[in-house]
Amino acid sequence: MRRNHCLSSQLRFSVLALGMAAAGALTVAAAPTPRLWISGGEARFADSSASLRVIEGKPSLTVERSQGGKPIEGFGGAFNEKGWVALASLSEEDRQAVLRSIFEPGEGLGLIFGRIPIGSSDYALSRYSLDDAEGDYAMERFSIDRDRRDLLPYVKAAQAIAPSLRFWASAWSPPPWMKSNRDYDSGSMRDDPLVYKAYALYLAKFVAAYAAEGVPIEAVAVQNEPTILTNYPSCSWKPTQFALFVGDYLGPTLAQLAPQTGVLLGTFQAFKERLFASAVLQDPKARAYVKVLGLQWGGLPIAEGARKLSPGLAVWQTETDCGNHHWEAGFDPDKPQNDFAYAAYTWKKMRDYLAAGSSMYSLWNIVLDEEGKSIDAIRPWPQNSPIVIDRQSNKAIYTPMYYAFGHFSRYLPAGSVLLESRGDEDAMAFGLPDGSLAIVAMNEDKKPRSLSVATEGGTWAFELPPQSFCTFAAP
Repeated sequence: MRRNHCLSSQLRFSVLALGMAAAGALTVAAAPTPRLWISGGEARFADSSASLRVIEGKPSLTVERSQGGKPIEGFGGAFNEKGWVALASLSEEDRQAVLRSIFEPGEGLGLIFGRIPIGSSDYALSRYSLDDAEGDYAMERFSIDRDRRDLLPYVKAAQAIAPSLRFWASAWSPPPWMKSNRDYDSGSMRDDPLVYKAYALYLAKFVAAYAAEGVPIEAVAVQNEPTILTNYPSCSWKPTQFALFVGDYLGPTLAQLAPQTGVLLGTFQAFKERLFASAVLQDPKARAYVKVLGLQWGGLPIAEGARKLSPGLAVWQTETDCGNHHWEAGFDPDKPQNDFAYAAYTWKKMRDYLAAGSSMYSLWNIVLDEEGKSIDAIRPWPQNSPIVIDRQSNKAIYTPMYYAFGHFSRYLPAGSVLLESRGDEDAMAFGLPDGSLAIVAMNEDKKPRSLSVATEGGTWAFELPPQSFCTFAAP
């Protein structure tokens, strides 16, 4: 039988009978011992519970178990053609093992959410849209046949392992004929009612086509990063266009043709894109269709203003940073970073977004080959991924980022709640649905460090090895 590392199941402790006295009295076991898992050096989610010790005195991390924030919905990642092609280079047995390490609850990362591109992203195999027929305003030539080659197989392979996966989708570019430059890369959305109507239909037909494939899409993002023009599929919008399109075109079209699907307001990656969020949220007609706010990279400051305009608005982190800032000094422009330094950077981004109330946190690419390069026409960008498929050896490599992410996603089931904690900026406390406590922590240093936390069974201390991640769990 395969071992199940799922935290919620591991902490469903039973009260055990140690023995019976002659009179029939029952002796009850002491409180169950907490658990500890560590990744660092050669350790990979290693059960290190035997190293836990009870201490006297004040703990280094104080947790307010009665002060719970918004529940966490889960963690996710993006499906892209390049990821599936990398996986397809493995044997069937090895590919299934990698897929389980991503999607199987308790065995892998346990991802709950999947992001699907609408048309080509920068990690498609080439540029395409789902209707490249110039002037096809009625979407008569709309088709997802291209997706059936190298995108839908990836999604369905994940569903076979995790049937309850939740999906959302985003576009990097409308069909080129809807844009000012008639190209996939850069350009701006045409300000034309006929174009808006056609694009709304395009997005709704995508939702319907995927639903017919057994892939329900719960939210659609109009445009990935609407102010960033690049040498891969991209498109700029004006905030007023965004609000008009959502309120008068996309929202009503989805309500008619795909009423189960809402609008993801995003994806926004810089503070300047707050203008898009405010334009939509200040328009009552547009706001009515918004399901969630999607932020990534440096977009977190947008959340505060958006929540003032729309109290209770859900926030998702939609794409973790991709590594290798090749535009900065010190980065090799031809190799993905994939080192501990970037894993630690990812851990801190997760900390900051979750602390600010994001209920979902998403990877970008989950799997890439050893080059990890985008389809940028000028300078293909080598990006990080938790899993790298080395095509020479046909082996899967699990990078430090896999474990940085996994110490959150693997052990925090949906419905977990962030708790208030003090005393250690590289540790976070969570209440789990079964009432147990989980601490997720990191040691970025090259020497060990200690952490201690008070639980109902006493104050427990443990040591984090150099450059490591851990999850501590107590009833």
